[in-house]
Amino acid sequence: MERDPQTIVLTGLMAALWNTMGEGCTALWRQGAENFYEILLESGKDMSSPEASLNSVKEYFEEFKSVSNMDYKIEDGEAVVKVEGCSAMPVAEYMDANNIPEEHSCLFFNLSMVALEHATGNMYDVERERDEPGNCHAHIKRI
Repeated sequence: MERDPQTIVLTGLMAALWNTMGEGCTALWRQGAENFYEILLESGKDMSSPEASLNSVKEYFEEFKSVSNMDYKIEDGEAVVKVEGCSAMPVAEYMDANNIPEEHSCLFFNLSMVALEHATGNMYDVERERDEPGNCHAHIKRI
């Protein structure tokens, strides 16, 4: 399978992180989401409520064509986030093929989780499920 240079770099980084840190990678992926959250704040995005935060996350990823569509539903302070047309599918497929757990590596779900945490003051975790290729959803649950 032919891969583009960006995918080669990303898959190499994922493999290096996993080989070096194992489950400790989760902290790095979360920190990446915190950095994106700060960028959204600095750019003036509305992060004042769960709805506003998740809408800002959606707008950001759709604007940069990281996903073709991102929807969310909030109920009882928890959220279900759906991603269609994931631009990171080659990386996710690589992780699967190389037994690198991807449960907490998804930037789309991690940033949604971090945004909810900042908006509510609660801690959350992500339970992710894949649908058809390029599409997945996650339940972001309060801990």
